[in-house]
Order: sequence, then structure tokens, then C-alpha cells
Amino acid sequence: MIEGDLTAVVSFIGVVVQLGGELLLVLLFVLLRRYVLRRGYFAAWTAAWACGALAIMALVMRYIIMPRLAPAPIDDSSVAVRLLYLVYQVGKLSSFALFVSGTAMYVTGTRLLTHRNLVFLGTLVYAIASLFGSNGNLNQLVVWQAPIAVVSLGACAALLFTLPASRRTLGSVAGGGAFAALGTLWLLYGIAFGLRTGAAPPAWSVGLVSFNTYFDLLLNISLGFAMVVLLMEDGKREVDDAQAELRVAHDQLRRAALYDPLTDSLNRRAFEQGVGLEMARGTFGTVVIADLDNLKEVNDAYGHAAGDHLLRQCADLLRSTLRPYDKLYRWGGDEFLLVIPSARGADVETRLNEVLATAAPLTTDGGAPVVRLEVSLGAADYTSAESIDDSIKIADERMYRHKNIRKSPERGLRAVNIPSRPVSIQY
Repeated sequence: MIEGDLTAVVSFIGVVVQLGGELLLVLLFVLLRRYVLRRGYFAAWTAAWACGALAIMALVMRYIIMPRLAPAPIDDSSVAVRLLYLVYQVGKLSSFALFVSGTAMYVTGTRLLTHRNLVFLGTLVYAIASLFGSNGNLNQLVVWQAPIAVVSLGACAALLFTLPASRRTLGSVAGGGAFAALGTLWLLYGIAFGLRTGAAPPAWSVGLVSFNTYFDLLLNISLGFAMVVLLMEDGKREVDDAQAELRVAHDQLRRAALYDPLTDSLNRRAFEQGVGLEMARGTFGTVVIADLDNLKEVNDAYGHAAGDHLLRQCADLLRSTLRPYDKLYRWGGDEFLLVIPSARGADVETRLNEVLATAAPLTTDGGAPVVRLEVSLGAADYTSAESIDDSIKIADERMYRHKNIRKSPERGLRAVNIPSRPVSIQY
């Protein structure tokens, strides 16, 4: 009897301590989010901890608060208890889905929860099915959770463990280890809670079930700290990138060697020396090749001053779409290279086309339009520093395919008559 009472007290304290630990993690992540910009993966992880805390809060309501408010013992079949179990199940399942979504965003930039309503509906349906399938028994609810937890946490561990060497860090190894440990623990939970419903469960399963809240808390805190380390490593890469660019900006001789004076963008030598690539080497991203279709025609018709203006206009428009750690390089005579970390090619190419479409045409003294900026784009994604060069080759091939599609048989200046004498271009 004394041993049973002691176990009940330990479980009671464990739920309260676990709730406190979950709430502290939520508070930590919410406070850090105020200083984190454009980190979708961290927002997903924050939401995952919040859903986990909500689930534990439902258990605290059921086993600690409700028994003290109700005059008589509350049966698990009551509507109030069933609703709390539903909240618990939805919260836990949602936290697993958000962990997978956040980890996938960190590793590849893929947004798995683009259709959030469908994901929530699926979570709700599974939670309701598990509620009826377990007949309102908490041990069986955990058994229903276990397969989802093992698959989700195992997927997170696999994503972090399979990062290429250039992206493998202390944070990624620690995070993968914490996810793997949690996945293993949930596998044992599925077995232990299933055996608990039997007549004579093994002693190890009784002990695991009795102290499961403490195991959860220990591994959750480990995972939370690993996530914070990943965030700090990401931020350090961005700071290193900014400091490297600042050093270049203050070194005039080096600037002359690494910057194109006409467009004020980095040149090909800068790329070959790795200038501005600190952030790009530490995460996934995309590269874009932009090529001016009509630079030669403009030079021939209106002189090189007009062509230079067209190049500057193109560089300024491309630069206007970039973030501080995105980089623009003058790749060749009429080509530019954009290196954009933590982005996907389809989204970037769409945004660039929208901005380039707004370019104002060059005009004569009389104000009549002369020629519009025409640019062909090719984009390719990369997942590590080792694959950037290959992605540039792919982007270059896609750009030429795009150019061939856009190129009319007569090419020319797009319905603009080339005058027989020079005109004065306003720029």
C-alpha cells in the first residue's frame, strides 16, 4: 500500500514538473523568436512545444484540478474527461507534425504543412478515432500515439543525421540524437503502456509507465537546448557573413579587386574566393543565372552608354529583391549570378520575374519609349556547399532554354525601330 501511494505521489509530481518544463521551453522559444527573423523552422518548433504544453495541461486538469473541484470521483466516460483526452491527443499529435515540419524546413526549406487545415483535420480525425478505439483509457491513448511519435521523431532524426558534411554541426548532431532518443522512448512507451492493460504487466513496464513524465522532461529539455544551439549556429553564420562583407566594404583595394565598378555588384573573382558565401555554405538555397537578352542590340543601336545603363538597371532591380545575406555577382558580360540561401528556386524566380516586369524603358529626349529591359532567368536549388557549382551549371542550362523560348526569329528590339542616327538616351 505504501509503495502504491509513493508511486502515485511520484507520478503526480512528475506531471506537474513536466508541465513546468514544457511551459519554460515555450517561454524560452517565444522570447527567442522576438530576435529571430525569417526562421520558419524555429516558428514551427515553437508551435510544437506549445501544443505539447497544451496536451500536458489537459492531463493536469484531468488528474489534479478536476478531482479537487468535483464533489465525487469523475469517471473516464464523462463528457468533460473525454474532451480533455481529445485535447491531449490533438496536442500531442500536432506537436509531432510540427516537429517534422520545422526540421524539414531547417534541412531543405520544404514546407510540409502548406495545407494546414487538412493536416489539422487529419490530426483531429485520428485523435477522435483513437479516443473511441481506446474507450477513453489513457494508457491505450498513449499506445495509439506511439506509432505516430516513432515515425515522426525518427524522420526528424534521419533528416538531421543525413545532413552533408558541410552542414553537420554540434547542434545538428545533438538534435538528431535527442530526436532518436525520444523516438526510441516512444517505442518503449507503446510496448509498456500496452502491457500495462494486462493482468500481470512486467515490472520494467510498470516502472517505465510510472516514471515516464521524468523521462519525457529530460529528453525534451535536451531537444530544446539542441534546437537553441542550431538557431545560434544559424545566427552565427549570418553574423560571420555580415562581418566578412563589412571588412570587404572598408578595404578599398580589396573592393576594387572584388567588385564590378559599373553595377556595384561582386564579381566572379569574389565568388571564386568565397566572398559572401558564409551563409550560403551553412544551409540549403538556390542559385539564379540572369542574362540580358538585348544588350548587344542596345549597344549597336544607341551606343555603349545606353548598354551600361541597361546593365545598371538590371543589377539594381535584382539587388532590390535581395536580403542582407543574399549575394549578387556580375558573372560575365551580360550575365549575373544570384546566390540566395534558405530559399527555393521556384519562389525566387517568380519574385524576380515580377520585379523585372516593372522595369521602366529607356527613353529618348522626346520622352518616347525606346527599349525595355529583357532578361532570361534560370534557377537551380542546392543543398550543400559541395553542390553549388553543379547547381550553377544547371541554372545556366535552364537560362539558355528560357532564352530560346523567349527569342523570336527576328530578335531585334521588340517592335522598336532602330534610328539611322544616334538618339540621346535619358538615364
